[in-house]
Amino acid sequence: MSAAARYAEALANLPASGGGGCHAALLGVANLAAIAGVTAEQCASDLCSHVHGARHVSDGEINAAVAKAFDEHGNGQRRACGVGLSRSTARPKRDAGKMLRGILDKGDGAREAELWELSPVRLDWPEEADATRLLRILYKSTDRVFIGTRYDSDAEHVRTAADWIAAFETGAAVPEHIIPNPLRGEPGMTKDGKQSFRADACVARFRFAVLEFDSTPLPLLGPGETPGPWPREAQLEFWAGALVFDWPIAALIDSGGKSIHAWLTVDAADATEWAAVVESRLFGEFLVPLGVDAACKNEARLSRMPGHCRREKGRWQRVLYLNPGGGNP
Repeated sequence: MSAAARYAEALANLPASGGGGCHAALLGVANLAAIAGVTAEQCASDLCSHVHGARHVSDGEINAAVAKAFDEHGNGQRRACGVGLSRSTARPKRDAGKMLRGILDKGDGAREAELWELSPVRLDWPEEADATRLLRILYKSTDRVFIGTRYDSDAEHVRTAADWIAAFETGAAVPEHIIPNPLRGEPGMTKDGKQSFRADACVARFRFAVLEFDSTPLPLLGPGETPGPWPREAQLEFWAGALVFDWPIAALIDSGGKSIHAWLTVDAADATEWAAVVESRLFGEFLVPLGVDAACKNEARLSRMPGHCRREKGRWQRVLYLNPGGGNP
């Protein structure tokens, strides 16, 4: 096999980021590019368009791999081609359509049963037990959690996980919404200047980002087509494919309506890192181009609470997948 063919094959089979081995593979692919006579500029562009997975791969990480490979194998090509391999280099646009179709291909034909089989936690309890099981598995007993309607914002709806479990086990109804990130239990200011116990400013631990598809992803639409509801079956295939690519998903929740909500483990250190890494990079550069709802990017985003029955639809909000490790080894 020629060096060019080996490079193309390695590029096409680049592992997923976020535990799949992408970081180590970047240098190997770049080495093959240099040996094959591919320019450093083209190699950097190829890597940017083929990187996939849940962990953000920065320009600096890609550029460092290309620089090292071309310094060793490129006979000065990196410097001669005039490409500045630094963090300031403009990042070529990823092919979101290609990435999206690759994820869907991996999950082709998947339904709820496949998600249950992939779940590290065996979901062997009835739907009405989902609330207490999720709280026990994903939270510390002392974590303060908001559970309520979208209109509730008072202290009564921010309780410890232990208090919520006790309430549900003694017959209290499970409300329809939850904020997956634990809160401080103190009031904070909303973006419109009002006080609330569930504002972004109230978040204590920046553990999860909520992901959902509001409509058919734009990369899947043909010329002249407008976005509409994305079939639930297609969403199941997407999330199954994302799990194959080792996305760090802690939970998949059936909304009891048209969508599947994913809780992606991000573990940001604070609000500053959330804004820079989760909102700007993860959503801005990766998730939104794939079609994930951009409105989900704030840290106090509501998600559907499993264990709640939507009477108007006659359907339960249910756990479809649960992984307390969040997909991380």
